[in-house]
Amino acid sequence: MNIIVLAGGLSPERNVSLSTGTMVTEALRGLGHRAALVDLFFGLEGYDGALEEIFDAPLSGEAKHISTVAPDLEQVRASRKDQSASVFGPGVLEVCRMADLVFLALHGSCGEDGRVQAAFDLMGIPYTGAGYLGSAIAMDKDLTKRMVGDVVSTPGWKTVQYTAEDIDGLVEKARLPLVVKPVASGSSIGVSIVHTHE
Repeated sequence: MNIIVLAGGLSPERNVSLSTGTMVTEALRGLGHRAALVDLFFGLEGYDGALEEIFDAPLSGEAKHISTVAPDLEQVRASRKDQSASVFGPGVLEVCRMADLVFLALHGSCGEDGRVQAAFDLMGIPYTGAGYLGSAIAMDKDLTKRMVGDVVSTPGWKTVQYTAEDIDGLVEKARLPLVVKPVASGSSIGVSIVHTHE
């Protein structure tokens, strides 16, 4: 099969996604597939070969080593030659249409939230994973817990929107220990385990 492994994008989980995508591409090639790693945001910016040869393009192993520093997304955005507002980099949709399948190795809001899936559904591009609606619902932890709370047991939780002025009041009411995490993120980015009020 000709498979595009779509990774990267513009989320705080960009580095994790590129690592995942590199390893998935290597594994698919090891199984005999023609697989190409494509960054959702940068697209084919650095590729100068024939479009149909993308599936055999060499891989860089540097993405396998995940940086412990979150990417500066403004810097990433500014470094794209094509400064369009599109989340899809140059050539991404064209090569995805050429593929037998797109393996979604995207993490975070740039691929797990259903937007890419919805675009692919509209264009008839086959992809792996859940559809746009399930992805959108599951990306929002608060919405998911409210929807399945009657049938799935989870630890106690509370969604809080706050300003700096609200923090002291929240701390006074907190039952420790607790876990604080963003409502729509993954890969443990932004997660804190809180043991003290300080």
